[in-house]
Amino acid sequence: MLNKLASSALACMVLSSTALAQSAPIVSPMPFSSHYIVTRVDLRKCAYPVCGGYFVKAVNRALTRCANGTLQKDCHVATLDASALRWSADDREAFEQSFIPGQALAGGKLVALKNSIGKVDTLVISEAWVGQALSKPSGVFSALRNSGVVCITTPCPSVTEKVLNYPISRNIHGLDLAASGAKPDRVDAGFQALGSTAVLAAGEHRAITGPAGEGQVFVASEFYLPFAPAKTR
Repeated sequence: MLNKLASSALACMVLSSTALAQSAPIVSPMPFSSHYIVTRVDLRKCAYPVCGGYFVKAVNRALTRCANGTLQKDCHVATLDASALRWSADDREAFEQSFIPGQALAGGKLVALKNSIGKVDTLVISEAWVGQALSKPSGVFSALRNSGVVCITTPCPSVTEKVLNYPISRNIHGLDLAASGAKPDRVDAGFQALGSTAVLAAGEHRAITGPAGEGQVFVASEFYLPFAPAKTR
């Protein structure tokens, strides 16, 4: 019964304090982080930086805290600041070619930075992830990595899942990246990343059974690997 409650909480994003207390698979709280996806290009007819750029939202959230402090369905971004990652201008342009069409995720914060032309809505990023299947993501966005658990039977809690933008982490029993439609070499790269950088993915949970009982597999509609700057590509 507790497993079913936890699965429902993840699938429906019903994340009240009561639901969190009942979510049995939670193994430990993890620090809050913000991961964003582009929702639309800003086509409004007014002067930059008030207009221009694009809009983003925090994944898994109905409302996003914008640079001006308000909560909105999505937030304006006039420019992207990747100085913490020490990218070149070409690197930033290459990432935005995936980010602006909604085929990438960025971890960071939304701030209003002052410059010579006034306050500029800025997404300051510390992480950059690029979609591997180029499919439309649906479901819960999570970070996944090897749990370190080794079993002699199934289902085995071999994958740790952390729900993006929520301090929820639990062990699950498998990951299906091929369901995203990504090419086999991209799927292989995704599984290799489970033991190093982790994988970000959007998807749903599927129940499985085996000799060890019941479990949950994360079925990806899209998954993301770290963006590689030109010097490492």
